[in-house]
Amino acid sequence: MDSDVRTVRVAVVGATGYSGAELTVLLARHRQAEISSLFSSEGGKSAPFSRLHPALAARSGPGVRPFRLEALLESAPDAVFLATPHETSAELAPNLLERGMSVIDISAAFRLKNPAVFEAAYGFAHPAPQLLTEAVYGLTEWSGDRLLGARLVANPGCYPTSVLLALKPILDLLAPAIPVVCDSKSGTSGAGKKADLAFSFSELSENHKAYGVSGHRHEPEMLQELGLAPGTPFSFVPHLLPIVRGMLSTIHVSFAAPQTAEDLFSRFAAAYAGSPFVSVRPHGEMPDVRSVANTPNAAIGFCLRDGGRRAVLVSVIDNLLKGAASQAVQNFNRVFGFPETEGLE
Repeated sequence: MDSDVRTVRVAVVGATGYSGAELTVLLARHRQAEISSLFSSEGGKSAPFSRLHPALAARSGPGVRPFRLEALLESAPDAVFLATPHETSAELAPNLLERGMSVIDISAAFRLKNPAVFEAAYGFAHPAPQLLTEAVYGLTEWSGDRLLGARLVANPGCYPTSVLLALKPILDLLAPAIPVVCDSKSGTSGAGKKADLAFSFSELSENHKAYGVSGHRHEPEMLQELGLAPGTPFSFVPHLLPIVRGMLSTIHVSFAAPQTAEDLFSRFAAAYAGSPFVSVRPHGEMPDVRSVANTPNAAIGFCLRDGGRRAVLVSVIDNLLKGAASQAVQNFNRVFGFPETEGLE
């Protein structure tokens, strides 16, 4: 590490999960991050740094240890990334904040502002509801200056990231009484590492299925951040694709007044003019999963219908990167005033 470059000591809890391992790779490449410690879940297994991810095979770094709070504190990080279950993050983050550490949480523990909505969505009462209003929702391109110096960042979910990036630039154009319909599809890694028959190769190979049709817990997160006009119907249905990584959201919207392709493209282009990881395709050119897989990028396409009264939007991301790990690094960069692209190019 260059002695003239300011560095921040970082720890990752949950480094052996899919998102945690991707996050570790990005931090290992980051010139201004020094990995002080890596942890698996409590009671998990130890592992050498080089075994955590194939991209780390030729690199050296701290080994992964089963999580213990005392060991984390001994490593003295300035910032801690939590790639942990919601319950774990909700319990652990307050302890770390009290000790002056910054926390970037990849779980959903701090995304929702209303404790009652959180409990209904995740099935348990939040142990630190006072932190819900403090947490900065880290959809990086739309967070403005709120991330700079933030103590607690709530990294958005992968589905919300894909949907919000496509919808936020055009919210004021939408017809308030006509449904917004989000049909989203994810690779199987979005469910994390688990021994579950529903996510086995035999169940998912050559298959495609919807789930959470009666209501998915990411829906309140989207509604909170969209702030749609009262009474606007909103429908979100997730699906599993027989691929490991990648996410595609097809979104159907109607406008209060007809739009032209030029005006709509200009609206998207202006919204993301300063965003290094979001690209907008010309009218009718739809991005696919392959165009963003294994990258921190998002791509948005659109096609007008019915004389400009409706549009179909297509938004694609890598669920493990822009939907989790790389967005967490973007937020880390913003928190500490580093270039947004550091560690991600």
